[in-house]
Amino acid sequence: MPISLARSAKFTLPGSKSITNRAMILAALHGKGTVIHHAALCDDTKYMIEGLRKLGFKIIQKKPTIKIKGTFKKTNNPITIYTDNAGTTTRFLTALSTLSGNTVVISGNKRMEQRPIKPLTDALNQIGADIQTKNGCPPVIIHPQMPKGGIAKIPADLSSQYISALLMIGPFLKKPLKLQLIGKIISHPYIKMTEKMIMQFSENPFIYDVEGDASSASYFGAYAAINPKIAIKLTNIFHPSLQGDIIFLKFLKKMGCKITKSGNGTIIRGPKKLKSLGKIDMNACPDLVMTFAVLAMFTEGETKIHNIANLRIKETDRIEALKNEIAKFNVKVQSGKDYIKITGPVKLTNEKITIKTYDDHRIAMCFGILKNKFPGLTIENPQCVNKSYPDFFEDLKKVQE
Repeated sequence: MPISLARSAKFTLPGSKSITNRAMILAALHGKGTVIHHAALCDDTKYMIEGLRKLGFKIIQKKPTIKIKGTFKKTNNPITIYTDNAGTTTRFLTALSTLSGNTVVISGNKRMEQRPIKPLTDALNQIGADIQTKNGCPPVIIHPQMPKGGIAKIPADLSSQYISALLMIGPFLKKPLKLQLIGKIISHPYIKMTEKMIMQFSENPFIYDVEGDASSASYFGAYAAINPKIAIKLTNIFHPSLQGDIIFLKFLKKMGCKITKSGNGTIIRGPKKLKSLGKIDMNACPDLVMTFAVLAMFTEGETKIHNIANLRIKETDRIEALKNEIAKFNVKVQSGKDYIKITGPVKLTNEKITIKTYDDHRIAMCFGILKNKFPGLTIENPQCVNKSYPDFFEDLKKVQE
């Protein structure tokens, strides 16, 4: 039988991983000694901290605060940095390392060595850096030659992280940096986040507060959406926000959820009957696709999420992963190069269903919220959530009790 639900639950989400990683890079560049409060402490930020330390920065970490000071060290020996499968960390550290004046080798796990970084390294080489890659993917070898600035052409339709990495080092180059973006910009809100944070750090903040993570909040919003007997308050999720993924609140409202502001937080309660989003473009918020693909199973009719081709070069091929796992619920699901189509509603069952996570934190979390609906559900390798939200399943238990 489904787990009985409490009438309400309250959560404080971990800090935004995206904001934390940008804040650490910007704090290192400014070298003023910055204290970052409410930082995300997860695998991705752990690898960022380790990378910055190897480059010479002093980091004092006391949960959930990070203090960064110092500057690059000079060494004749290559600096080796391992980033596992942390895409943001790999790309940001690649750009930052070009300013170190050292030979730096950045490598990751097997999946990271399949994820493209050539658009970024090509752009850095165009402005004077000297970087080599293996088949356009990590490992990345950064030679001591520093970029000077100027014009860099870069595809805008693969990953906004390439553009953010360049924007952050831009003010520290000898000549102004001018980016020529080719193609339609993907994940544009993340670029806007970077630009806003660059402005914030130009004022030399010695203390920087990180917002609660909107991407992680979407899973608890989705839980409320399919469990209308419970109201979930997210104490540090609010609008306006630096994060583009705050749009998850707008999507939930379109699906019939009641969204209420409460101080610096937000209360979410699901409707008796969830509405379909129909055809929706999620190019600007690809990290929300997993959340709303799973919610689509609980709506009548067809939901088509499109313009999401870049999901195929994430931690796993997320379009293929979603298609494979949603099909296990006997739901009609189709996919193409840049879309996934789900036709609900799903029928609840006590049968055993095992979700393969592909070592992808977002796959684990989006299906993890279904445990009370499908008592026979098992999530393989649940610890993969350590990448962004180590306490996710512990927090999820609180709302299920």
